[in-house]
Amino acid sequence: MYNTDEYEKLTSKYGPFASWAIWDCKNECNSLLINENINQLHSKFVFLGLNISRPLVDQPWSNFHGGKHDRKIKYACSDNKLHGSYLTDIFKGIDEQKSTELKSKITDEIIKKNVDFFHLEMEDIKINKDTQFVVFGTPTSLLAQYFETYFRKKYKNRVIYHYHYSYYKLTDREWVNGLWKELGIDQDFDSTVKKYRQ
Repeated sequence: MYNTDEYEKLTSKYGPFASWAIWDCKNECNSLLINENINQLHSKFVFLGLNISRPLVDQPWSNFHGGKHDRKIKYACSDNKLHGSYLTDIFKGIDEQKSTELKSKITDEIIKKNVDFFHLEMEDIKINKDTQFVVFGTPTSLLAQYFETYFRKKYKNRVIYHYHYSYYKLTDREWVNGLWKELGIDQDFDSTVKKYRQ
């Protein structure tokens, strides 16, 4: 979906903040594998988080790679139509684990800056009317509130809300199978984990 020049521009602009649903199963932190699989990248699905919970390593596309719960996204996006999807946060460059603390940092200026950046980002990765947004949060989450109020206005795309992958009340199996059910994916969790566990 992206030629070499397009991919290099995306890496330069969004590599420090975003990523793609491709993982090195032996080393989840190794986002350089994405460079070797450009032909598998697409924007049919765009996964959305709120913000980073910790500073990212200085390596392109390192977000969602190597975090405590990132394996769940890896399992969910392997061997199916989600493989190669785009992953990003709506607020860029703000590392904060607690959403309540984040909320106190968000100003109207920060919202406008990030909404404008998000629109450009979606244009650059070439989403279309068939692209589906997968939000890492329930419809009542802070992420959903910000997304619905500010970021979604110009998009009529389907939006799937699913518990955040760090949600402590769901096992890996429950979280992954729940997402697959939402997206109509019929896949065996145990065999997927066996193949992709680090």
